[in-house]
Amino acid sequence: MKHLDKLLLFTGATIAGTSPELGQISVANAAQNYAGSLAQDVAGYLAGLPSTDEEVLFNMLFPGLQTNDFFQFAKADDEAFLTEADDSDIRAIGASFKRVEYRGTTVTERTRQKGLTWRVDHKTLPKVNGQVVSGWENRYAAALKNRLVRADKVRGLALLDASAVNANKVWSAATNPDGDMREMVSATRTAMGQMPTHLVLGYMAQQLRQDAYEAATRANHNMSKHADYTMEQLAAYLGTKKVILEDGIKQTAKGATKANTTGLVAYSYHATDSPILDDPSNIKRAWSPVDGGGEWAVSIKEQTVFTDITVWHESLIFVPIVAGIRKLTVSAS
Repeated sequence: MKHLDKLLLFTGATIAGTSPELGQISVANAAQNYAGSLAQDVAGYLAGLPSTDEEVLFNMLFPGLQTNDFFQFAKADDEAFLTEADDSDIRAIGASFKRVEYRGTTVTERTRQKGLTWRVDHKTLPKVNGQVVSGWENRYAAALKNRLVRADKVRGLALLDASAVNANKVWSAATNPDGDMREMVSATRTAMGQMPTHLVLGYMAQQLRQDAYEAATRANHNMSKHADYTMEQLAAYLGTKKVILEDGIKQTAKGATKANTTGLVAYSYHATDSPILDDPSNIKRAWSPVDGGGEWAVSIKEQTVFTDITVWHESLIFVPIVAGIRKLTVSAS
């Protein structure tokens, strides 16, 4: 009964011309309205939050576009740079010009609904003068969103890895890591017909790269300056739009050893910052609106002694063009 009193207090619920007693169905409606209104407030809070470092990284890796929950895109055939080496573009007298048809396989896909629920026991909530401190729902919802972003990032990196053409390289005092990455960038350019926009460098690969250039046994010490390159300087040197240092951590189970989300690898690929379904990007992230029309939704279900907070979204990371995705797997020997 005290819990129902609290719901009435939070909502300020009244019924015109009546004085509802505890236990009447009007109280349950008040509780439902309170939870729904609060969920919308928390969803608005999430939408207004500045992006975390991991969310910024996620959006850089996999630029998003809004779609319906079911959508179609053309999985491009490799015809963009066909050239009439047989002079078939030259028209004979009385003949028509050669007819060109660009073909692509139309694919129907759908976004996947992904979410997590956190059951919060009311005994664990902070209180001042016996009253629960307001805004606690926001903190739990933000934590759930961060965890969902991390899961999607790991999922996207796995898809990128599975789609890439791999080359094994040794990075040591006797090799040139940045030369290997320039070669990878060139391979993407040749396969795609345009320069890659993204070079993703795993944290451990970056450590090995720096060790190689800083090694005391390196014969060409003029190259030691490469160890101090910022990601912007490295991008300029390699000829790609951006170099992203992927330094995330993941843990597959409670108590399990933490691991790097990207290991001793580097990737190059093309991804437009503001994609549409038909642009020539190797990898994209489609998202469809959920409750309220935003990218993220929140549900709050309050019970007598606990509250369930659910955060969810609908999205899909997909590869419309495989050609050009390249990977280096590196080692010290």
